[in-house]
Amino acid sequence: MNNSTLEKYSDVILGGALSIKRGDRLWLRSEPVHGPLVEQLVRRAYAMGAEFVKVTYEDPVFSRIRTDNSVSDAYLDFVPGYMEQMYKSIVDEGFRSLALRGPSNPDVMQGADPSRLGRMTKASSIVRQEFLRAVSSNKVPWNVCLAPTEAWACKVLGSDENWHERIWDILIPILRLNEDNPAVAWQKHDKELKRRAGFLNEKAFTEFHFKGPDTDLIVGMLPDRKFCGGSCTAADGTLFFPNIPTEEVFSTPDMSATRGRVRCTRPVTVLGAQVEGAWFEFSKGRVTDCGAEMNGEVLEKFIDTDQGASRLGEIALVGTDSPIYRSGLVFHNILFDENASCHIALGNGYTDCINGGTSMSPDELNTVRCNQSLVHTDFMIGGEQVDVYGVTHEGHEELVIRKGEFII
Repeated sequence: MNNSTLEKYSDVILGGALSIKRGDRLWLRSEPVHGPLVEQLVRRAYAMGAEFVKVTYEDPVFSRIRTDNSVSDAYLDFVPGYMEQMYKSIVDEGFRSLALRGPSNPDVMQGADPSRLGRMTKASSIVRQEFLRAVSSNKVPWNVCLAPTEAWACKVLGSDENWHERIWDILIPILRLNEDNPAVAWQKHDKELKRRAGFLNEKAFTEFHFKGPDTDLIVGMLPDRKFCGGSCTAADGTLFFPNIPTEEVFSTPDMSATRGRVRCTRPVTVLGAQVEGAWFEFSKGRVTDCGAEMNGEVLEKFIDTDQGASRLGEIALVGTDSPIYRSGLVFHNILFDENASCHIALGNGYTDCINGGTSMSPDELNTVRCNQSLVHTDFMIGGEQVDVYGVTHEGHEELVIRKGEFII
């Protein structure tokens, strides 16, 4: 990335996505390999007026070492008390949250014991519950964005030849960094996502029906649900983008009303391992059977995380007009792959997609059938062979997406 691109990207993330201004606090999470981009972001955040920037480096290699070498399974349940206090402080003190995604080793968890990995992941998720609730309810402005690495780029491109230039040739238009003013370009795109969400909210479909190869899935909705997309508004009134890039409109389904069968159209990382060729069968909202061509046992362990891990917390519609889809690539990165395809998520639901949901207690959320879980993982189910219908109150099916393309 040349200096001009680096500066544009930093401004899109900090200015356009997180709206950093004088007096704000920022928590930035990254792998050590992203050091140069992290340094640029820290410098830019302070120049924009940030009061304090906290950087946390996390290396998945150490998690793999712990998974493989802990002498007792029970040791994997331990999480230091200070970590729970840190997450609480991030929320209570109003930090904006920025997570860079781009692994130094995309396959670091390949072959790890799924039982051990699941146990360790669950323990860490428990101490993050308050932070995850704050994010899912937009209590704090947050953003997840890409920081490309050589190992990840080579997996996407198929070789390491001139990888840096090649990957940025692909990423720049996706991130709209080829525009004279990328922030304005994202605002324009935001309006189209809001238009699509508005159409779906006006229609108030009772169900969505996905039809395609090995897919006949019905996802139930409720009258208090709404679709969101693009920018969000935090509790303090800040307008922010949770993801850059973003191509989806999404909502929180009725956790008890999904039925049928669906086959995933892209691989997805689950508990750190890549799952390919996944499929699910649902009845009364719960996964009753599942499998995969690769790492099916990891998928089963994920679903056993807690009661909510087998139910849906999200439905998202994405068209084939997405520049990510049009690239023709699988990015092996959920931030990009979920924005290339319609998807469903097993696990925690978004409370901001429920009227009054952000102020509801866990018991109240359960009453309105919003799924609650320690996990939230997206599974891509859309593409050029998949149609999506909205089901009206009268039971009529109206085509929303034909062969992957929005027709609304």
